[in-house]
Amino acid sequence: MLALASLSDIRSALSPESARFSMTKNELIAALAEGTGKTKADVAAVLASLAEVAAKTLKEGGDVTLGGIGKLAVAKREARQARNPSTGAMIDVPAKTVVKFKVAKDLADSVA
Repeated sequence: MLALASLSDIRSALSPESARFSMTKNELIAALAEGTGKTKADVAAVLASLAEVAAKTLKEGGDVTLGGIGKLAVAKREARQARNPSTGAMIDVPAKTVVKFKVAKDLADSVA
């Protein structure tokens, strides 16, 4: 199981004014390396490979399920009209393909 002691150390170092905590890629790599006993370089290589495999799979029309974390999937967004907040003018937003992420129920329940 992954040790999260370093995560709590990072959180406790934050100023009390910090309403939110956002873990950077380097902090994630350090926490995973500490929890698994692997080197930071090994963990960084695995994360880079994960990103490449996920991108390739999504581009081919597949989904990527990360057990206990969630699922990445491709979705089509329809063309639509939106309002420019600066000018108030209506603009056309073209259709596009986006990546959606659905959080795993167990993870969502664990942070609720």
